[in-house]
Amino acid sequence: MSGPSQSSATRIVQSLLSSHPHLSTQQMYQAATEGLRPVLRPAHVVDNQGRIRMKRVSNMREGRRPWVPMPTAPFPDHPFKSVNFLKRTILASLESQGLIHKARIERPIETEQERHEAIANAMRLTRKDERTAMRLKEPVPIPRIPKTTVTEYAWKMGPSPQRAASLSEVDPDEIGFEKNNRKKDKPPHQLEGVEEELLDEEELELRRLNKMDEEDDENLAMRMQRAWEKNRGEPLPLSTFSNQDEPVDDIQLRWDQAVRLEEKFMESQILEQQQIAERQQARRAAFKLERERKKQERLEDQLAGRTDAIRAEKKRIEALEAIESYARQTGEDVSGWYAELGINEGEELPVDEDRKKRRGGGGFGLRRDA
Repeated sequence: MSGPSQSSATRIVQSLLSSHPHLSTQQMYQAATEGLRPVLRPAHVVDNQGRIRMKRVSNMREGRRPWVPMPTAPFPDHPFKSVNFLKRTILASLESQGLIHKARIERPIETEQERHEAIANAMRLTRKDERTAMRLKEPVPIPRIPKTTVTEYAWKMGPSPQRAASLSEVDPDEIGFEKNNRKKDKPPHQLEGVEEELLDEEELELRRLNKMDEEDDENLAMRMQRAWEKNRGEPLPLSTFSNQDEPVDDIQLRWDQAVRLEEKFMESQILEQQQIAERQQARRAAFKLERERKKQERLEDQLAGRTDAIRAEKKRIEALEAIESYARQTGEDVSGWYAELGINEGEELPVDEDRKKRRGGGGFGLRRDA
């Protein structure tokens, strides 16, 4: 199978399923990406400072947390990108719209490996039946016959049979005879007033869905006309997008709508990536400013001769925090230790703001209470 060249993943799925009765997710992915070279995830990278970041030795060589490379899609420029994106985004969306459905397929055994697996499975089930018969003291059952088919799950065009049955038209012959008899027994002057009450609920639901489809077609036609007038400046004749003589292909319209939905999704993904990049850049700039501010403060303290006093005060605060933690865990009286460090009874303990910020929660700017 040769891979289609459409730029839309929805169009690729439509083309593949139109030319094949059924395809699995892997078969679609292989057909669309045949002949393309995937992008491999790098094992090392060179950062802005020129350092080589390697996945396995980053922590041992630099004493920092292990560097894990960002996940890379095998085909970032292809509409499918990856098998996970195709399965969880594209195919799931098309299935929810009723354009495709997953069906159970029984195909004949083709390879020697599949034949051996079928024989092994039959032997396993036969041994299980024999053990059960011996436990229940019943006659030995007949050995299982190996299966000649393989069960697979593949994608097909159209909605699932259950969904299609709920949306299909109601056959008048299947309507209950009791309701029809009640209609016949009513006098002619009473049938007009109770006609809607005697309609089947499923038929009413079908009429409501058909009315909604007609309204959607009208809204789509009006949006197309407004877009044409905006781009071209000329009114678009109504017969151009709706012809009363020829029926509109509802299935093709739904596929077109799925393509537009995919385009909107991709635009939102691009916008989200841009916003993420902007937020990261803003955080880096703020971190750089904060680092420069602290560097300037340390320089001023060094010129003023306050460096030793600041270090001693930080050590004192760390000792007080350790004493407080010990008192919470053991419940012992530590007032003597506080007195040695110059803390009187009832006095508020000093807090190291830098340590408090470092202990705070990291994600989404949240901070834990000290």
